Amino acid sequence: MNDTPSTRPEDVLAAVDRTPYGAVVRDEARRRQMVYESLISGPDPIGREIGQQLRDGNLSPRDLLTVGDYQAFLSRARAQAERLELADLAAAAHSAATDNPDPDPDPDERPHADRGWAGYGDESSGERPWR
Repeated sequence: MNDTPSTRPEDVLAAVDRTPYGAVVRDEARRRQMVYESLISGPDPIGREIGQQLRDGNLSPRDLLTVGDYQAFLSRARAQAERLELADLAAAAHSAATDNPDPDPDPDERPHADRGWAGYGDESSGERPWR
């Protein structure tokens, strides 16, 4: 059997579903609460404000797009998401699903795997990298 994790999004999600995180992914209210709390505890003051507004029900996720002051934050978040390496995410999900503590035995093949979220922040804005 091939132990190389697939990088197809549906396969990555299926691997996550087989981990303890799968229960969180399936629970929309819990997932949203975790996102809101992550924003609130983050380094960006606009992100903290957005998290509080969402948590308190003052804004819906759809409403965020109508607030001009949030556009730069949302653009940076989109850029960060676009830089995510699906192969690294797939390897982490595969590792968690198979209880393999070392998903990357050859770090030369995927040099960013040991950094976690490091390097995905928008350093030009003074924002700390995600970890």
